[in-house]
Amino acid sequence: MNRRALLRSGALGAVVATAGCLGSLLGDEGAEHAVLGPQDDQIADSANLAYPAYGEAFPDFSLPDPFTDERVDTTEIDSCLLVTAFYTFCPAECIPLMSTFAGVQAELLDAGREADATILAISFDPERDTVPALEEHADMMGIDYAADNWHYLRPEDDERASEVVDEKLGIAFEPTDGTAGYDFNHAVISYLVNPDGYVERAYRGENLPVDGILEDLDSVLAAYE
Repeated sequence: MNRRALLRSGALGAVVATAGCLGSLLGDEGAEHAVLGPQDDQIADSANLAYPAYGEAFPDFSLPDPFTDERVDTTEIDSCLLVTAFYTFCPAECIPLMSTFAGVQAELLDAGREADATILAISFDPERDTVPALEEHADMMGIDYAADNWHYLRPEDDERASEVVDEKLGIAFEPTDGTAGYDFNHAVISYLVNPDGYVERAYRGENLPVDGILEDLDSVLAAYE
C-alpha cells in the first residue's frame, strides 16, 4: 500500500490557531503510524480537527520552487518533513514563525545534518512573493534557500494556493485591507511529518521553540535508524 493511501477524505475547513497547552484528549496510547506519543496541546481527537493532525496521513502535493524552476513533490521526499505556510509581507505572526524555521535549518546545517529533514515554506501570496521578495525574506531571516534542505514553494496562482494551503493543509487564510494594499488573517500551523508520510506533530501558533522541534525530530529519526 502506498504510504499516503490512508489520507482521510473530506474538505478541510477553517481553523484558528491558538497557543497554550490545553491538555491531551488522546490519552496515553500513541497512534499506529506515529513514533511520538500523543500531542499534549491537541484540542480534539485528530479525526475531528480541520487540519491533518497527529497520526494522520500528510496530504500529497506538488508545488514549484521558484529558485530551481523545478517542482517539489512530497511523495518523492524520503526524509522527515517540516512544513508551514506564510507570506513575506506578513507584519506579525510569520516573523517569529519563520525565525524558528530558520533556526532549525541553521542547527541542522551546522551539525552536518542537512539530510535529516526537508523544510517546505509555502507562500499563500504568490502574486507578491516573487523571487526578489523571497530573496529579501531569506536575507532578513537568515535562511539559506540554496541548501538542499530548504524549499520556498510558490503556488502558480491564488487558486492553487488555496487548494494546497487551505484545503489540504487546513491553514485557513483570508485577505484583508491593509496599509500596503492587503494583508491576511490566517491560521498558524506547522507540521513535522515522519519519513512514512504521517503527521508526528501539528504545531499551532507562531512562538515555537527551535530546541523543541529538534528534540521531536531527533526522537522520530531515532526510531528509523
